[in-house]
This record gives sequence, C-alpha cells and structure tokens, in this order.
Amino acid sequence: LRAKHGKDTEVACIGVSGEKLALISCVINNKGRAAGRSGLGAVMGSKKLKAIAVKGKKKVPLFDDVLVTELRKKYLPMLGGPINMLKEFGTAALAMRSAHSGDSPVKNWAGVGVIDYPNAEPININLIMPKVESKYACFRCPIGCGGHMKAGEGEYKYPAGAHKPEYETLAMFGSNCLNNDLDSIIMANDLCNRYGLDTISAGAVIAFGMECYENGLISKEDTGGIELTWGNHRSLIAMLDKVGKREGFGSILADGVKSAAQKIGKGAEKYAIHIQGQEVPAHDPKLGYAWGITYRMDATPARHTQGPQMPPPGVLPKFDPKSMYGRAKAHKAGACYTHFMNSAGMCSMLFGGLPRAEILTEFLNAITGWDSNLDELLKTGERIGNLRHVFNLREGINPLKYDFSGRVMGLPPLQSGPTAGVTVDEAAMDREFMAEMDWDSVTAKPSRSKLEDLGLQDVAKDLWDK
Repeated sequence: LRAKHGKDTEVACIGVSGEKLALISCVINNKGRAAGRSGLGAVMGSKKLKAIAVKGKKKVPLFDDVLVTELRKKYLPMLGGPINMLKEFGTAALAMRSAHSGDSPVKNWAGVGVIDYPNAEPININLIMPKVESKYACFRCPIGCGGHMKAGEGEYKYPAGAHKPEYETLAMFGSNCLNNDLDSIIMANDLCNRYGLDTISAGAVIAFGMECYENGLISKEDTGGIELTWGNHRSLIAMLDKVGKREGFGSILADGVKSAAQKIGKGAEKYAIHIQGQEVPAHDPKLGYAWGITYRMDATPARHTQGPQMPPPGVLPKFDPKSMYGRAKAHKAGACYTHFMNSAGMCSMLFGGLPRAEILTEFLNAITGWDSNLDELLKTGERIGNLRHVFNLREGINPLKYDFSGRVMGLPPLQSGPTAGVTVDEAAMDREFMAEMDWDSVTAKPSRSKLEDLGLQDVAKDLWDK
C-alpha cells in the first residue's frame, strides 16, 4: 500500500488471523502497534476489509495554536512519575520485577513467581536493551517508549526492526507460560504482529494449552506432535504459528480460551482463565485491588487500560490503597478520568506523568476554545462510562452475571508467595462501586435521575420506559 500510495501513507491492517476470523485477532498499525483486544481483526475480516490506508498534509485546526505550543514547552519539562523510566526502557522494564512481585500471572494464574518461575533474569530489561537497534515513538510523542530490535542471531531469526515486546507480552509469553527464553518471546511478539494477534490473548491461550496438555486433557496427537509442556519455548513458537495461521489445534485456540475449553471438554473450563470470554491481562487483582473492580465492572471486561490507571494529582480523593474497602469514590473518579483520556486520544503512559490534573483542561481549552474545568472533564468521563455500560445492558449483558475465572481473584487462594492467602472480596467492592455510580445492585441499571443528570435523557427513556 505504501508502494502504491507513497511512503507517507499510514496503514492499519489485519493479518492472516483476522482474515480467518480468529476471535483473538487484532488490527495492527506501524507494524507493531495494535488495537489489540475483543477480536477487532475478525470484525474487519468478516467485512472482507484487509486494511485502511490514509495520508494527508492538511493542518489540524486549533483554536489557539500559539497557546498550545507555549503550553507544550511549559509542561514537557515537568513530566515526571513513570515518564523517565518509560523514556529509557519502556514498559519492558517492569517484566522481571513483576514476575516475582505477584503482579504478573504465573503458570496460567495458578503459580507463584518466586517458586514456579524462580529465574526471571532472562527477561531483565538490562538483557533486553542490548538487543534494541533504535527507539520507537508514536507520532509527536515526547516519550518514545517503544523500540525496534536488532536481527535475531540465535535460534530465533526474527528480522531487524521487529518491535520490542511490551510488559504484557513479556509476562504472558514469559511467566504465564513458565518460559524464560527471551529470544522466543521477541519472536512470539513479531509473529503476533505479523499474523495480527493480540499478544495478551495469544499468551493466555498458549498457557491454557500447556496446562491442558500437562493434565492429559489433550495429547501429542491432538497438537500435531507438539509437546506443549510448561516452559517449552520451541513448542510455544510452533503452536503460536499454528494459532496465527489457524491450522490444526491452533484453530481451536484461535478463538480464545473459553471457546477452546468448550471444544476440548473434559473439564478444561477450569484452566480457561477469562472474564466473560476475554483473557485476563498481566496485572493481578490480588496485588492491585483496583483491578478487582475494573476487570468486571468496566463495559469491556478484563482490561488493564480501563479503571483508575495512573491519574495525576488532583483526581483521586484519599483512600487506603492497602484495603479492598472504601475505595469506590476514588475508583469512580479515576475511571471517569480514564474514560475521558481514552476518548480524547491521549496515551495512558503520558497522563500519569502530569504534575496536576488541571493541565489537561488548559490544553483542552486552548485546542477547542472551550472554558472547561476538571469537574466537567470528570463528568464527561462519567457520561462516557455510563453510555458504554448501558449499551451492554441494552444487549442483555449484566456484568454481575459474567462468566468469571475464580483463580484471578484467589479462589482458591495461593498458598505461598507475595499474595498468599489473599482472596479478593470482589462482590463487596463491586457493591460499593455501584452505589457510588448510582447503579442498581442487582440489575446494574443506572438510575433514571443519574442518566438525566448526565444529559442522557434519551438513554434514560429507552432504559426505563419499556
């Protein structure tokens, strides 16, 4: 497409997995950035749409472009928090530490890092960075957290320019599969980018397959001769290749763990770690309690890009981060802020480094000519969150009735490690959150008055006047 339309053409496209309607397929742009979850690649594939190519040179109109430039110069030097780490290393810096802290899933969410994955050194950022050829940044980004790799010289010959794996990818193909071969993870990342696979779900289905294999639910005959044992990086790559092409047993895994468990039977559902069919990302609610609410109560379940994220000072009211309880008001504020930021097209890596939340409204007003404030911003986020939620309700989807894997919340609790004995009281946290949101504790419906207060009179009528 670039050869046809010019080098300045930008392309978002699906791969073979999207063409073959794999439900863990995604849409790739810049060869390594993904609209990664919910099977969006299959949506495009179902419409026989391979790619969208765009180009143009028109200036984006701003209300006050001089002021926007001044604000950028003023606040860029003030970015702090996680920004310095991201500038130097990207999210990959989290992988080794998280494998032992209790944040990353281990052995398909059933293991403990310090016991089942004791050697996390191979995914140390200090071993990853020497393999990086150059930094990568999204358009106009002041951080540049990504990277392009040198060509693989060992067993895995990934090409020069392959994207550096992110934290989620390192965790899902690493500790979650008990795999500590770094080059195989880089190779897996490149395969996912080429086939158009979501790396979170792809790592999850491989770990699921390994546990099924180890417990005798599937055999070498089923897998086409691939010994899908824990930590077997060669088998991981071989099976991932089949998932991407939707060949053999890979075709069963290509629709995600819930679908695969239904096809395998034999009790395989207990090894299928998901929330309402969506594989869970690499952040454990038993360590970070906020995920206990977000993974169920957001309109897109099992998302680490929703919920409170990393809001700057001025958004969250005080709460006890060590307690599962009394956090609903803060969770609501953080979630509303994130809804607005996502819809504004902002990167979650960036806004966590702002010294104060009101800076966003300064930019917003300079760009649009509005006179907004932080309260309006949060209310806008609340409106967005309610609209997303009510869409699901209209389609008969109540989050309180989600099919939910107990392992994620510590059912049963782990017997050792940083989160030993922890079972997340998710039901209590959800009740507190729904009360704060003014949602019914049984139907999850927002009250009529709440919807009307948010300016959603038409939605209130549709929801309540049936």
